[in-house]
Amino acid sequence: MTTRNFRVNSGLSVGAGAWTVSTEAITGVDAVTLSTTTAPTADGELSNKKYVDDQISAISSTSITSGSTNVTVAGTSATTTVSGSAALTINATATRVHGNLIVDGTRTELNTAQLSVEDNIIELNRGISANSGMPTYTGLKVQRGETSSATEEDLWWVWDESFADDGTTLYGNAGGAWTALRGQGSAADITSTEANLVDIRANVVHATSTSASYSDVAERFEADAPMAEGAVVTLGGDAEITETGTDLQDDVFGVVSTKPAYAMNVLAGNSDSHPFVAMTGRTPVRVSGLVSKGQRLVASSVKGTARAVATNEAITPFHVIGRALESKTDAGIGLVNCVVRTNN
Repeated sequence: MTTRNFRVNSGLSVGAGAWTVSTEAITGVDAVTLSTTTAPTADGELSNKKYVDDQISAISSTSITSGSTNVTVAGTSATTTVSGSAALTINATATRVHGNLIVDGTRTELNTAQLSVEDNIIELNRGISANSGMPTYTGLKVQRGETSSATEEDLWWVWDESFADDGTTLYGNAGGAWTALRGQGSAADITSTEANLVDIRANVVHATSTSASYSDVAERFEADAPMAEGAVVTLGGDAEITETGTDLQDDVFGVVSTKPAYAMNVLAGNSDSHPFVAMTGRTPVRVSGLVSKGQRLVASSVKGTARAVATNEAITPFHVIGRALESKTDAGIGLVNCVVRTNN
C-alpha cells in the first residue's frame, strides 16, 4: 500500500472533539491552542518546554520579592523586609522584631527560663481610659502550687484599688495601696483581708508614715521557759526574762505580745525561746479576778498574771503594768485588753 499525505482543508471532527484548521484550536478539550511562541499570550495556550524550563530556573530559591518587600533566606537566618526596612529576623538563637509587636489575643505565654526587659517602665492596664474601669488588683502573680495550704498558695504583689483606711488613705491620696498577699485562683478570687497578707522584707524602709493593725511596740528577749500571750514578765531567772510571781512586784518589765505592731530584735530567736515583750502600747494582758474598765493593773501572786488595784490600795508608779480598756466579770484568769506602760 502506497503511503499518502492526508490533507484537511477546513477541519476534522471525531466524536465530541473537533480540530479547526483556521485557528489551530482543538474544541472539546477545553479549547487548548497549540502555541508556537515562547511565551503564551492567552489562558488557553500551552507553553513550550524551553519557556517553562527558563521560567522555573529564574525563580529564586532564597527570596520571595514584591517590589521593596521581600522574604530572604541566607545561610542560617531568614529576614523579612517591608517597604525597604527590615521587619523580622529569625535565626537559630533568636527572633528579632525590628518594629512594634502587637499581639491580639487573650493570653501570652513565654516558655523561657529568664525574661529580660530593656525598657525601664512596664505599663499595665494599657486599655484603661478612666478610673471607673480599673480592676481591683493590678500587678504580679507568683505561681506557687495554688493549693489550700498557706505555704503553697500563689503570691501576689498588686495595687489594690479597693483599699482605703479613711476613704482616701492617709498620705498617698491615691485611693488604694500596694499590697503583698497570698491566695488561690485568679485576681477575681482573692481578697486583701488581713489573714491573706504576707511579709515584706527589706533593710531600711524610707517612708513618710507607717501604719499597723496591731498597736504595741515589742522586742524579743530570751525567756527561761515558753510563755503564753499576755504573761507579765520581769528581768531575771536563768535567761533575760522570767514570769512575775510576787504580788505588787515593783520591777515589772513588760507583757508577752504575740502580735506586735512594731517588732524589734526579730532575728534573736523564735517566740518560744525569745518571745516579744511589749513595754508600751495596747496589748492583751493575763489578768486574775474581776476588772473594771479603766482600772490600773499590777502584778498578782499568780505566776505571770496581773490583777486590778483595789480601791485606796497604796501603790507606786513602779507597780503599775497599765490600765484596762475593758471590763472582766469573772474571777478566773483571762486576757484583758490594756494600755501597757511600765516604769523601768
